[in-house]
Amino acid sequence: MSSILQITGRVAYSPEARAVIDYSGAGDVFEPGADPIMAGGYKIAPWGYDNDLPAHLLERIRKNDVVGANLQFNQLSGYGLGIKPMLRVVEDGKVVGYEECADEEVLRFFEDNDIDGFFLEQVNDMMTFFNVFPEIIVNRAGTKIVSLRHLEAAFSRWGSMEEQDSEIRWHYYNQWEGGAVKGKLCRTPVLSRYHTYDHLKTLLTKPRNRRFVLQVGMPTAGNTYYSRPNWWSIFRSGWYDLSVLLPKFKAALLKNHLAVRYVVYISDEYWKEMARLKNVAGDREKEIRMREEITQQLIDFLANENTKGGTLISTRKFAPSGSGAALEDKYIQIEHVESAIKGGEFIEDAEEANNIISYAMGVHPNLNGATPGRSKGSLGGSDKRELFMIKQAMMRPYRDRLLKPLRLVARFNGWDRNIVFAVPDVEFPTLDIEKSGKRETNQNPD
Repeated sequence: MSSILQITGRVAYSPEARAVIDYSGAGDVFEPGADPIMAGGYKIAPWGYDNDLPAHLLERIRKNDVVGANLQFNQLSGYGLGIKPMLRVVEDGKVVGYEECADEEVLRFFEDNDIDGFFLEQVNDMMTFFNVFPEIIVNRAGTKIVSLRHLEAAFSRWGSMEEQDSEIRWHYYNQWEGGAVKGKLCRTPVLSRYHTYDHLKTLLTKPRNRRFVLQVGMPTAGNTYYSRPNWWSIFRSGWYDLSVLLPKFKAALLKNHLAVRYVVYISDEYWKEMARLKNVAGDREKEIRMREEITQQLIDFLANENTKGGTLISTRKFAPSGSGAALEDKYIQIEHVESAIKGGEFIEDAEEANNIISYAMGVHPNLNGATPGRSKGSLGGSDKRELFMIKQAMMRPYRDRLLKPLRLVARFNGWDRNIVFAVPDVEFPTLDIEKSGKRETNQNPD
């Protein structure tokens, strides 16, 4: 078999064929888990096909500069200036304004539970996973919520629902290793999304129940247990793989003077079809061997000098589109690459990939890093100010979901009903209005 230089986990280079092989369709760790698995004697709803999707995701985030920076930007934008307890000012039955809350019990709760740190961790998991797992702890008497804790989403799993269940009943916490239980498995009752206060009161009638997990997340269509952020599309579309590939591949070109004649793109649908035809679908080891054999056949074809002008037969798939025309999906596509190495290779490709990743993650490149393309830095200060204000406004739904635990705490602990919670933002007015260039604005809590 020809030697293959692995450039990344999903991209390889064949010196003989002088071809780059893209395996972005050779297995999808983001496939949702189907059947429940057993862990520690309990039925768990797997997060991903191998119950290790959070670990796969975090590994990919750490490998990509743009994804990590965009996530941090979204996290900081979502955090704003942190959660502030506010008091509604009511006159003649109407809300006329808000003032800072001075209730000692409320302020002590915020201080004792490091609500700033709690909120930042919750925002972090929300932007990354669209799922957060806040834990509330009630005193022994069952009269007050005394603690609010952040449970890492990467270590959290929901219990599988039985036929008689209409909602998730259990939360399982563990430092999963390869999707399997590592050490002690912590099992905690889950509070209902509806009539949460009443459900909490009911569960407290059992003396051992003093810790509970809330269900908080951004809704996404078609998911029963775990929400799936829309920006994860970058992993399935191939733009993430391209963004990771380019710097590594360019470094390999410069260090090893690799000569590339071809880039081969292999569709995910091709592997599925071949697995079906060869009757190996579902057997991961046989599927891997099948991919290796087919890859070697491609390398042999491209490396053989006698194949110049030869023919490679590949399948095309046509799918209808809204315009009435058919969209073509080639199972195998081979692109010829100019062999000359000039030092500026793939710059535009990297800009395009990073721009699309930023688009998918809802981060305008003018707000976070250099702008891809030929119009770098084309926006003025007023344009950026407007873009940032739009970004802040779009954080409202996320913040509303993340404030749910505190609203439960306020009701259960009997705080003043006019105490509400706001996440203020820094507003950047024009200099003719505010000479300092910035001022704090309280987002309307209602």
